[in-house]
Amino acid sequence: MIETQALGFALSRSPQRQLHLTHRRRALAQASHPEAQALIAAWSASARDGGMVLGTHFPARRWAKWLPHTVLLQRLRRDGAREHPRCDYRVRLAGFGLFCFHGFDPTGRLLSEVHGPSEYPSRAAELDAVLGANRPHIAQRSVHLDGETVMAREVVSLPVLAADTRTRLVLAVSFWTERGWLN
Repeated sequence: MIETQALGFALSRSPQRQLHLTHRRRALAQASHPEAQALIAAWSASARDGGMVLGTHFPARRWAKWLPHTVLLQRLRRDGAREHPRCDYRVRLAGFGLFCFHGFDPTGRLLSEVHGPSEYPSRAAELDAVLGANRPHIAQRSVHLDGETVMAREVVSLPVLAADTRTRLVLAVSFWTERGWLN
């Protein structure tokens, strides 16, 4: 049997596709990862000048190593949709680390297609809060095997502006704190 691979990574063995793993998430009051703290500080500094603008403030050389762990989301209105809330998010860009985590490239997909029905509403609510309050959201996401943490990351979700400085987006960056890569 031939497995689909991406640069040597067996996509069928991605953490999201391994049903024996448990995924947990919890909101954090503040970031503990030094690079996450630095990103939030840079976002705060740019907020005083109208906001963090993609292509101007991010990406910058300092954040280049985190681009594989970055996702860019745009809120879409979906009036009349029965199976989902009135809005959804389009994944505009997903780094290679997210491709490996999910086992497929989520770029161009709706967030409701990437996350299952049990996880989507809470993730969409987090993103709605980021845009509604115009403030960062920090969460810890972890993966467990038989109760033991095998992967953990801090996810910082920030409201940002597209290069046109009018389109509001959410930039989410995962900062790995524990990475017992399972592949």
